[in-house]
Amino acid sequence: MSSTSKNRIIRSKTSPESNWRELLHDKGEPVIGDEPLDVQVIGAFIHLSDIHICDAASPARLEFLDRIADPDNPISQLVPYIGTYRAQEFLTTQVLEAMVVAANEIKSGPLTGAPIDAVVITGDVTDNAQSNELDWYKQILDGGLVIPKSGDPERSEASHSSNADLYDEHYYHPDGPPTGMPADRPHLLHNFPHFKGALKASEREFNARGLTHKWLAVHGNHDALLQGTAATTPELDVLAQGPAKLAALKNMADLADLFTGFGEVGPAVYPGLDHMETVEVTADPRRALVKMQDWVNVHTNCGHDHGLDAEQPETSYWYRNIGADVRLIALDTVNRFGGWQGCIHREQFDWLTHILNESKNKYVVLTSHHPLENLFNSYVPEEESAPALEEEVRRLLSKHPNVILWFSGHVHDHKITQSRNSDGSHAFWEIRTGSHIDWPQQSRVIEIVKSNNGKIAIGTVIFDHAGPLTFNGTADELADPVALAGLSRLLAANDWQRQNGGPFALELMEGQPEDRNIWLWANDPLK
Repeated sequence: MSSTSKNRIIRSKTSPESNWRELLHDKGEPVIGDEPLDVQVIGAFIHLSDIHICDAASPARLEFLDRIADPDNPISQLVPYIGTYRAQEFLTTQVLEAMVVAANEIKSGPLTGAPIDAVVITGDVTDNAQSNELDWYKQILDGGLVIPKSGDPERSEASHSSNADLYDEHYYHPDGPPTGMPADRPHLLHNFPHFKGALKASEREFNARGLTHKWLAVHGNHDALLQGTAATTPELDVLAQGPAKLAALKNMADLADLFTGFGEVGPAVYPGLDHMETVEVTADPRRALVKMQDWVNVHTNCGHDHGLDAEQPETSYWYRNIGADVRLIALDTVNRFGGWQGCIHREQFDWLTHILNESKNKYVVLTSHHPLENLFNSYVPEEESAPALEEEVRRLLSKHPNVILWFSGHVHDHKITQSRNSDGSHAFWEIRTGSHIDWPQQSRVIEIVKSNNGKIAIGTVIFDHAGPLTFNGTADELADPVALAGLSRLLAANDWQRQNGGPFALELMEGQPEDRNIWLWANDPLK
């Protein structure tokens, strides 16, 4: 056992006059809570979530909406955050590679020394439900050649491009502006530096090392829905593969209608091309939108167990036994009809009820993309049975005291809460882990032990990806995908929409110390 301090990364301003923040290692954080002694380890997981592998050149993305939440936009107080664009989104493949490097270095649990049973990836592995994004994710985890580029093979067509015909000053352009055009707003207003060659480097092929641990996959809303919100349609599939990239609304009066139909609870409706301004890009059939069969197939056609079952091509929920004592149940909390918050469709809820009834002699660990509190997307077409939402799921779990933990992602923050029964007593622990695309780009180790004194304990420690803290744009850095992941983290730490407090502040995404490195205790429900 070890409760030694763990390094984590903090932000530090370079000068009082600059908005740009550099990064440094602090002295580390201790593991909070009583350290268990004389225990048996019954499970150890590495938890990755919200990878958001992003084809930044996709025609079907809605980056232009994000500027509505910029601090100087008149309506930003009404819409403080949207999340359809990030300055660092062109570097997502490199961030996953750097996280794989860090995860491979974890040979055993940092608190118990126990071997890692599995890496569990809780959804949103893609950003826009595209086949090429899914392929990049899978190739990085498998190892081998990754070519993270779509569209024109010779030039970038991402929003970050400095090509004059694509340039938009609202986006970050690492190469700077085209000749004769003004610098972009991130540079002028927020001191974002330019790193010439970074965009080209982000689209350059690299050899991924591959994840050495066994890994299991959980389905997320961005894996099934465009922008994590809109159900795929043949028309949207044509848009994603086609030559017309969405660039702006022709009439801003349409904005209210767009937001009304593009939210937490489905159905979500994309704007029609007749309402949009577009720019010409290169069509690419590799951007075909992912169907459930595609999601299952990519995880089952490789000869390895990633949780899903090839004989159930329309089913993305599953369970696995971990050792002799733990049953890991993975839920698909995506509302397949649209909306970015979650639910459990009726056929899956019936399955969960059955599996829990068959698991009474095991410690049950639940995992999903959405946390329990975000299961409020009730929308289904009239002919469909109503899905199970938070209250009904809690009622079911209250009948099964052997459920000890539910871990998830979706919110892009570190958070630990204690779920309680109706009488106020402890029910189970809930753990959320942050994302790869937003600050602080960290993951988590979860270790579960049972003691001889009638207690169980769950120990958890946060870890960083392998990217460096600094980036200067040197030739060596541009040639190294792990160094480019350092640039991504630096850009994420400087997100201009998250630096001035509010519900989406950078500090909230980090969580409190008790959301990161801690021992969580409970009575042993099987004693």
